[in-house]
Amino acid sequence: MTHFESPMTILMVEDNALQRRQIEAQLQPLGHRLIVASNGQEALDRMKVALPDLVIMDAVMPSMDGFKACEMIKSDPRTAGVPVIVLTALSRDAKDRSYTAGADDFLRKPANNLLLQVRVQTHLKIHELARQTGAPAAARAKVLVVSASSLIRSQVQNHCGRDQAQFLEAQGEGQARAQIMAHRPEVMVLDTELLEGSAQSLAVDIHESEELRGMPILLLHAPGELETWSRLQQPVADALEKPLVAPETRRRVALLSRLAQLQKLVQA
Repeated sequence: MTHFESPMTILMVEDNALQRRQIEAQLQPLGHRLIVASNGQEALDRMKVALPDLVIMDAVMPSMDGFKACEMIKSDPRTAGVPVIVLTALSRDAKDRSYTAGADDFLRKPANNLLLQVRVQTHLKIHELARQTGAPAAARAKVLVVSASSLIRSQVQNHCGRDQAQFLEAQGEGQARAQIMAHRPEVMVLDTELLEGSAQSLAVDIHESEELRGMPILLLHAPGELETWSRLQQPVADALEKPLVAPETRRRVALLSRLAQLQKLVQA
């Protein structure tokens, strides 16, 4: 779990009381302060009084829907820097509409506990570091892709583009450890399917290492596999279900690359 010096403030925009309680229960272990708005207009009014550190936005609400509210948040220089995660049961084009409106992330209801928590923590950490440094990260990150599958290793690199990152590869736990020691990657993309060793063991060791724990891990997992990671105190910064889709792979790797590079700026 990512630790913060003090609790951050999350604005949850959700008109359904039952779903509000469910999301509150999912976020409660993170220890942040949660405030609530029941529609987009109420969210905008709250943000005029005090800026939250993150917004979790439903899409379908009375008065003003989440897409319009997100557009207005991102078009206002005062609020544009606040990360917005759209969390909705809408299917079809909801993801595209969310990103078009300026959302920083998208999750479908009901969200997996671990996935919601790591996405929230990662966006909060990026927001906090960006505020500290006052500058965006732009350099190419060094990314280690660990998978038994040559297809997965190639997909990650092709989806992201080799001009966006410098890629290293490993097929199993032993090779990954050797690459880490030799090249000090900034981000790890870790498939649950390894040629040898255990993805969980590798992730936990990195998370518990004082020297390496700052390296964000993107977990690539099969459907239904994420639950087995929930008991590990969140040693990953994000997760992505296979089969991989290019826009989402690119978005997830870019997010963790930004986190890694902002951490370097703070440490410099």
